[in-house]
Amino acid sequence: LPTSLLALPVTFDLPGVNYAVTDFGNNQTADAVDPASASNNVKKTTKPNGAETWAGTTMGAGFTAPIPFTATATQMSVRVYSPAAGLRIRLKVEDRTDNTKSVETEKVTTVANAWETLIFDFANQAPGTAGLNLTYTYNMASIFFDFNNAGNGKVFYWDDVSFLPINVIPNYLMLPIDFQSTTIA
Repeated sequence: LPTSLLALPVTFDLPGVNYAVTDFGNNQTADAVDPASASNNVKKTTKPNGAETWAGTTMGAGFTAPIPFTATATQMSVRVYSPAAGLRIRLKVEDRTDNTKSVETEKVTTVANAWETLIFDFANQAPGTAGLNLTYTYNMASIFFDFNNAGNGKVFYWDDVSFLPINVIPNYLMLPIDFQSTTIA
């Protein structure tokens, strides 16, 4: 089991940091090189045939400091390289000393075989899971690829696990709107 606490953001690139992870439900995670950039270190998680629907990976032994959630800062991001669009990715944070204090949320991949940054908003917990409780200490995170589906050999790469100090609203127009952009349809 990993004994190392990690500091956010988790980049897998800092020398001397033990980025060991703990897999469960028959997941298999290893250090890897970014498929799009040989100079970037990432994690590669395989959900092999027979892996549980809830197979996941816990990052280190937790974080060096609690995730600083507030009423207006409830998001984390993870860069994910998925083999297909439309796959559910779940992120769970919890108190590493009391696993009954947790919150889980999900995003769905939108691209295949390319990097995308998924924004996980813990104010919108996954159905059937506990809500965000700002009085709790959340200092450990686990990620679940292709959540709620049995393993069938899919391979995911992931990197840059970050807390977002200011919530973002992805894929929405930002105010003010000046109608000068050539990239918005």
